[in-house]
Amino acid sequence: MNTNNKSNSLFIQPYILVVLFIFFCTNLYAGSENDITDDFSKAEDAEEKRAKWGTEEFKLELIKEMSSANIALFIDEHLKSIKEPSRIFYKFEKESTREDNFIGNVVLNVVKVDDDNTKHITFRYLKGRNKVRFPPQIGAKGNPVFMLFFERDSRDMQRLTGGNALFFRSRIRHTIAATEIKDIEIKYKCQTIPAKEISFQPFTDTVLKNRVSRYKTKKFIIVMSNNIPGYIYKIETFIKDLDDPDDMVKETLQFQGIRTNQELRQEYKKRKEESKI
Repeated sequence: MNTNNKSNSLFIQPYILVVLFIFFCTNLYAGSENDITDDFSKAEDAEEKRAKWGTEEFKLELIKEMSSANIALFIDEHLKSIKEPSRIFYKFEKESTREDNFIGNVVLNVVKVDDDNTKHITFRYLKGRNKVRFPPQIGAKGNPVFMLFFERDSRDMQRLTGGNALFFRSRIRHTIAATEIKDIEIKYKCQTIPAKEISFQPFTDTVLKNRVSRYKTKKFIIVMSNNIPGYIYKIETFIKDLDDPDDMVKETLQFQGIRTNQELRQEYKKRKEESKI
């Protein structure tokens, strides 16, 4: 199905109450070089956060419908196939004509699986000067990695343009509200598997100031499949400046694999034993 850009309203199923939208302005900040922590003393409620991401800002009413993109991102239970503590690995790659290119890693750490199959999650999102720290989450059913990608991207656009991250986030959310899913196929582990593609351009019909005009044609593509642990296979953004065709930015987050904590411990033990030989 094709993207419908006429609607600026965000729809959500009747049983979810639309709450006052406060968009985590303090949650995205550069962190130290510490590895993933299991401290959940300041954890966010994962499904409450996901509901807020999928509701229209400051709108206090029940919404009756949802786009298929909203259902796929904000309702579907992406983590239901994960039954024990595990780590999901992603590769992040940035290509830019204005800044340094780099490749990094993103790790979603399922620390605990509760009796109702919801998860306690921590994150490691890149390293060094590119690192971003996000609070842990509890009660997670959906994979929050797409929200982390959007939050970092909005903050990055704010840094580069002097614009407001809230504006960028709001346009992303509103555009997802009017976007429908396209059924596709992808290659994974030498097999062809069914997948869904969500493609949208948040700023095409938006009046932008000169400093952010290069984002006019910015395109987001999300590829999901229930054959992939955590559902999220790839997230990609692409920018090409209308006034300067040599100015481009491409960022990609792509699924690399999953390991249970038990497998990781066994692999570590094996490497340690081999190093002694």
